[in-house]
Parts: sequence; C-alpha cells; structure tokens
Amino acid sequence: MRTLTLLVFHCMVVVSIAGNLSVSKDAGTGWDVYVLTQGETVATFVPAAGANVQSVKRRGIEYFHQPDELSKLPGVRCGNPVLYPTPNRVKGGSFEFEGKRYVFREGSGNHIHGLVNSAEFYCESNEVTYDSVFVTAALRFDERSERGKLFPWEHTFRIKVTVREGSVRWNYEVDNDASGCNLPFGVAFHPYLKYQGTREKAFLQSPAQSLMASVQQLPTGKLLDLDGHALDAREPISLAGYNSDDVFIGMVREKPARLEFRDVGRSVTFKASKEFTHLVVWTPDRPFLGIENQTCSTDAHNLAAQGMNEIAHLQLCPPGEKRRGWVEYLFE
Repeated sequence: MRTLTLLVFHCMVVVSIAGNLSVSKDAGTGWDVYVLTQGETVATFVPAAGANVQSVKRRGIEYFHQPDELSKLPGVRCGNPVLYPTPNRVKGGSFEFEGKRYVFREGSGNHIHGLVNSAEFYCESNEVTYDSVFVTAALRFDERSERGKLFPWEHTFRIKVTVREGSVRWNYEVDNDASGCNLPFGVAFHPYLKYQGTREKAFLQSPAQSLMASVQQLPTGKLLDLDGHALDAREPISLAGYNSDDVFIGMVREKPARLEFRDVGRSVTFKASKEFTHLVVWTPDRPFLGIENQTCSTDAHNLAAQGMNEIAHLQLCPPGEKRRGWVEYLFE
C-alpha cells in the first residue's frame, strides 16, 4: 500500500509541472500569438511581430514593458526585440566589408537596430516536454525582400524561444546555406524591463572588463578603465542617478550580468553563451530599462573595417556553415 501511495504522488507531481503551449489568432492583426507556459513562468511570443517575446510573467508578475495594443509590438518599443544583423547603431547608415560598401540608409543619419525587429518570421517548429516548451521562428533573407536587398547574403535566420520554470532562453542560428560568401553579422536582444519596485532599490551588477568610449552612442575604438568610473557596475550599484546608454566589453559566460530589485525581492540574471562579449546598459528616465546582451559592439561592421575587430567582435559565418549562440534570463 505504501508503494502505491508513492507512485500516485509522483504521477501528480509530473502532471502539475508539465509544460503547455497555446496558440491563438489576434483579431486585429491576424498574427498567431504563442503562449508558452512552464510551471509559474509564462512567455508570450509573436513571430510575425519581429520574433518579439512580448511578455514574460513569473508567478503572475510582468517583467516586460507592454504595448498599448498588439499592432504596436513590431519595432523597438516594448517586449524583447531582436537586433540582427547590426545591433544598435550603424554609423552613417552604411558599412564596408571585404572591399564592398553596403548602404542601409542614404544620407548622414545613422541606421539603428538591425533589419528584423519588424519582420514577419514564420513558425518553423514547436514542442512541449515535461520540463520545457519551445517555439522556433525563422526568417529568410533573399532578393525578394527589402532586407535581402539591403543585406544581400541569402541565408536563414532563426530564433528559438524556450521556457522552463524560472527562465526564458533565446537561441539564435545563422544558416549561411546559399550566399556563397562570408556573412558578417551581430545579434543582440533589447529587453524593455519594467522596474520592479523603486529605481533607487534596483541594483545592477555587470562584470565587464572595460567601457567603450563613444560619441553620440557610437564607439570610437578607445577603451576606458572602469576603476573610479561613474558607470562601474562590477559590484552591485543602485540605478538611482545611473545614466547610461553605453557599451561594455569583456563579458564572459561565467560572470553574467544581474539586476536585483531589492525592495520587492526579485531579480533577473542575464546568462549568455561565449559569443556574447558585449553588453549595452540603457537607463532612460522612464519606467523601464535595457540590459542588452550583444555578440559584438555597436557599429561592429565599421569598427572591423577599420582594423579593430578585436574589440568589435564582428561574427562571421562562412558559406555552407551555421553559427549559433544563446541568451537566457533567469527570473528569481
């Protein structure tokens, strides 16, 4: 009898933690909305809106700034936009690579936040297991699309979102299956994180090695020592009066950035694969902030063209190959 009781209890536990995936069609936009649930962690993913994870809730608490309506989700205003193939700014809206110039924007203005944050990804696969739920969305770059004309390497870019209890993970894949050339790229994620509690009691820790000197948010190539700098967050620092829209360099997988909301007992840890060597910290005077893991510097293509790829960390995917990496947020 005792054995039977234990078996029944075990089955009940498995059922209670099983993941769930639901899909609905938004009446206003016609987009499919995927809700991934694992335990008390729920993420809302909209592939057609730039592969944006609109919402992450943990124990009923929302962590991302929300759009007024779903039609406003594409772009870089809320949720967790994906920045590819040029994270953040591109100086003058153009860059050179292997002797050829590529123009995203004519004129003197900078291009910003890549080419995919408003693109319509399609759902490629999904799966529910006993401890996780995932959805993979894909986007094709080719001459039939404007993005394929601006960034003329024919290939597929994928984002896989996985929800486990207490965490959400973004895997990217660059599949250079058809361009026949080296593909230069960067990937970043731009979360609009809501302050939980007060800004004064929000503490950031970012174990970076240096700060990239910049002019109008464009790195110059010079590195600044963090010792004594107002933006030194190698030890936890309050975000009260912490004003940043800057690029930190020297992030390593073993030392993730961490955001603590001490007055409400919550935190977010920003784990990432070895590809993510840079971090942008953005702290506007608004009820949200950005802790942006990047595989490269802002304006990486131009820095690399100037012979500074050691600090630019521009990623290359040779023809016929794939490149992958991941970012994971732990909600505690």
